[in-house]
Amino acid sequence: MPSRHILTLLGPAWGHVLPYIHLTTRMLASDPELVITIVQHNVFVPRMFKELDSCSYDTSRLKIEGVGDKDLAVSLETIPLTMRELTAGWLSILAKSVIGGTAWPKPNTLHMDFSGGGLIIKESRALLGPEGKVLLWCSTGVAVCMDHFSEFDHAKTAREIYADEGRRAGRTMDEIIADVFCAGNGSDKLDGRILEIAGGLKIYDHEHIAQGAGSPRRLAAVLTAAQELAQLSDGFFCPTSNALEPVSVPYARDYYKQRGKELFLVGPQMHDDEWEAPAAGSGPKDERIKQFLEDANKKYGPKSVLYISFGSVFFPLETPHLVEMLIEVLLGLESVVPFVFVVAGVMASLPKETIDRIHASGRGIVCTDWVDQKAILKSGSIGWFLTHGGYNSLTESLSQGIPLIFWPVGAEQALNAAMFSTGPRPIGIELFQIRAGTQLGPSLRPEAPKITGTAEDAKIEFQQAFRDLKGPRGATLKQNAVRIAELWREERIDGEPVQEIARLTRF
Repeated sequence: MPSRHILTLLGPAWGHVLPYIHLTTRMLASDPELVITIVQHNVFVPRMFKELDSCSYDTSRLKIEGVGDKDLAVSLETIPLTMRELTAGWLSILAKSVIGGTAWPKPNTLHMDFSGGGLIIKESRALLGPEGKVLLWCSTGVAVCMDHFSEFDHAKTAREIYADEGRRAGRTMDEIIADVFCAGNGSDKLDGRILEIAGGLKIYDHEHIAQGAGSPRRLAAVLTAAQELAQLSDGFFCPTSNALEPVSVPYARDYYKQRGKELFLVGPQMHDDEWEAPAAGSGPKDERIKQFLEDANKKYGPKSVLYISFGSVFFPLETPHLVEMLIEVLLGLESVVPFVFVVAGVMASLPKETIDRIHASGRGIVCTDWVDQKAILKSGSIGWFLTHGGYNSLTESLSQGIPLIFWPVGAEQALNAAMFSTGPRPIGIELFQIRAGTQLGPSLRPEAPKITGTAEDAKIEFQQAFRDLKGPRGATLKQNAVRIAELWREERIDGEPVQEIARLTRF
């Protein structure tokens, strides 16, 4: 009979789900007496099983409990309903689980995704009882974890403002919370103050949140609730390690130790196949993509292709003219950079005439359906990844030693871009002229130009970035990316993440 049971709430976002799935298989391998139950919305459950189908694990020790309407369409508009169905289902399953049974014991520990967990943390704590533990799953680097969930208390700040009629200025509590979240500096207004991230990077407050995908206000309620989850939890676990965050990791360990919080840094979590050398005949199954990559290899050499994707959700909705300028630059470069542009996210689209122009040029290919990103990155054809800076994309790229060009558009992406294009081991180039909204303004980083956000200045920056990637700067970034890939493989076998996973299963 199993002696330990982890009950997990995962948010309705694939970038949060995917690394946890692979962490789950490693936790089960680490502790033969452990069982795990994952609660997720039914719209994601089939995709989870598909990912698990090719994984090696003890299927008798993992349950996936689906809740909610399986036919619900995935879109920005349905996220609130998805979250309500998910959290209601979670509380029902938790209430039954704490009774325990003859087969599986009641949960010892709750793993709660920051996206959703904060909305029902008090009820979950009450059901679990005083002896149970709660850990916050933060599917990003530890610098972002600290910045988003531990540095400020947006709800407390909002309450203080609301209690003062003059500062309230006729706003509702929800409006004040959104203003506090968007300021991200401990107040409800941007005022140019300097923020220090994880003991290293310094940025202006207006640089904190990218706005290319639209106003960040819609994230305010969930992420403010996540701060309450952080306060009421026993600690945090993140898919990162010292190899990627050599400055942030030691700082974070001391930071959370002083606050009496546990911290588990389990390393990047991906399918076992991603860590192995490409097998003969492997690569993307899509014949169109496969042929394009083969042709590019013959004509321009290996690792000559630029891969472009803004992920499964995001896209630069506020700056479509800059996307058009990027394409114009790519089609006009004297030193050709062939490219694959994936436009399949919830927000993503390109005009038909633009797609036709790309295909007619012979320099690029546009994919409007889902692609196997991991297979493309592992094909040996990709030299660079132009990305929004989502953490999954970042780690999938670096696992293959591929450096990045960052075009952040929302969520934590601005911090990822800033953190990983600077520091002792930079692995990418951050674009500045693609900024939008209140993020337009000066930057503290010495390499930043005067930021205007105009198409003409973006054109100059794009052209310089593509020159850099073929010059000494690009060579250094590639060397750093390859080194991180090597370190991750070493860590995965007998490094600190192995010990951290073992410790996590026992907590």
